[in-house]
Amino acid sequence: MSLSSPVPQAPSLDHSLDHSLDASLDDLLARAGELFMSAPMQALALADEALALLQANLPALEDGAPSAPHALARRARGIALHYAGRHAEGLAELNRALAATPEADLGLRSRVLRALSMGCELHGAVDGALGWAKQSLDAARGQSDQRLIRDALLSVGVAHSRAGDVEAGLTHFDQVLALFEASGESTGCMSVLNNMGINCKNLGRHADAIAHFERGLGFAEQVGDAAASAVLRSNLGEPLLALGRLEEARRELAIAIDALASCGYREAEINARVTHGRVLLALGETDAAQAELEHALRAAQSTGGRNYAARAHQTLAELHKAAGRFEAALRHHEAFHAAERAQFNAESDKAINSLRVQLEVADARHEAELHRLKHVEIAHAHDELKALHAALLAADDEKTALLERLAEQSRTDSLTGLANRRWLDERLAEELQRSRRHAKPLAVAMCDLDFFKRINDRFGHAIGDEVLRRVAAILRERSRSTDLIARYGGEEFCIAFLEADAEHAARSCEVLRAAVAGHDWRSVHPALEVTLSIGISDQREGLDAHALLADADMHLYRAKRDGKNCVRWHVA
Repeated sequence: MSLSSPVPQAPSLDHSLDHSLDASLDDLLARAGELFMSAPMQALALADEALALLQANLPALEDGAPSAPHALARRARGIALHYAGRHAEGLAELNRALAATPEADLGLRSRVLRALSMGCELHGAVDGALGWAKQSLDAARGQSDQRLIRDALLSVGVAHSRAGDVEAGLTHFDQVLALFEASGESTGCMSVLNNMGINCKNLGRHADAIAHFERGLGFAEQVGDAAASAVLRSNLGEPLLALGRLEEARRELAIAIDALASCGYREAEINARVTHGRVLLALGETDAAQAELEHALRAAQSTGGRNYAARAHQTLAELHKAAGRFEAALRHHEAFHAAERAQFNAESDKAINSLRVQLEVADARHEAELHRLKHVEIAHAHDELKALHAALLAADDEKTALLERLAEQSRTDSLTGLANRRWLDERLAEELQRSRRHAKPLAVAMCDLDFFKRINDRFGHAIGDEVLRRVAAILRERSRSTDLIARYGGEEFCIAFLEADAEHAARSCEVLRAAVAGHDWRSVHPALEVTLSIGISDQREGLDAHALLADADMHLYRAKRDGKNCVRWHVA
């Protein structure tokens, strides 16, 4: 659970406005800044009030023209929209804030750019987040404002980490931590150390993660931030669990849960309860673990937290399986995959929507250039038209590139380069109809990496991501060019064998299973082993696409129950 990116605070107005107007706007934006996370709709109302006040007092100022007060108000409005979950509107509003920022005001420009980075991060557009954060850092350095430089460096580190480059994230966190320590800013140190701990945990460097979390906890207690202390204790529980320090993990998580419940930090509390349930299960306290996990699951379902629900279902499936309650284990196993797939699709949708917003921005630039072209003075027509023509071509190129990216992202999983579930669902329905129309066979295999959660917990998410990339490469290299291969969600892959029956699919899947098990995983980590379980179904029973996948999923669960690292299918 992250404490970053920290919410960009509302800077004071320092511009040539009437003093009373300046004070009123300053008050409105400061109050909005305090409410971004806790009450975003109230913050939005305050930002709207600030904009209305400006438009009433500066009616001659064209909307979108350079104006620092307008830029600040739109910046506040954009941040509030993001925290309200209205990301497309938030990005559009922040782009308007950037357009309204005077060219020479590098300090304000850095703040607006940093807000854009945060907005892209919340929207799931990690590439955009990193690009805006780097521009924010350049503007801050141009202003020579050390506070802005520290904040922008922190945003760059967070953006690198969100994009999966955790080592680059750690490099930036090291730099900004030294700056925060030199300036004596305990709150900044606390936030940076929490992010460093998360990165080290994701890399499997659990001892380093513990050291960072404990040091951050010291700063949080020094400044009296109870919520941050609770989040750090919750985060500390995970590497303690990974290293087998179970009693310490139990103690930290119990303190964190009580504190988070008291301060109303709901999502962090659910996260802590799921980790606590895992610790109790590891301690052999099965009944207590089940009660804690079911509590977390109910809370996650009420808040829509699919990721937490998936983790709770996964651990409950392990718990019931160990107790021999296979029917309950199967229910939780299926619910785990359903929640994970829903989260996977939601993240994909967020990234695609972000690209759509970028496309809208490119369209707006294109229209602006056309508008200028229509109003060029005849006396300067030749030179101006040449320059404008080049600008229009550049805008068209940008739009074309964004359209291509949008089309590609709508059908491709960014981590593995395979097709995504959305594309597979569309193609599978089409191919199933075609196979029946032409009386051709078709089989589907659901493939799931064994013990993938343990791989992430033991070696870190960076190693887990590399495992997914390599398994995807093996599936692609060992399959026919006509087979449809997709990442179905999390550690699950799906293969549609066109014009092939279940027996052919079983032979092919046995080759794939052996290739994964026999791969040189020591080149990734000396202690790493990876295996694959596979379930197969075909369409001879007249199943539709959804039922075909569900039948393959059922046989996949059989493979898991029969010891994993095997292939299971219906034999007539």
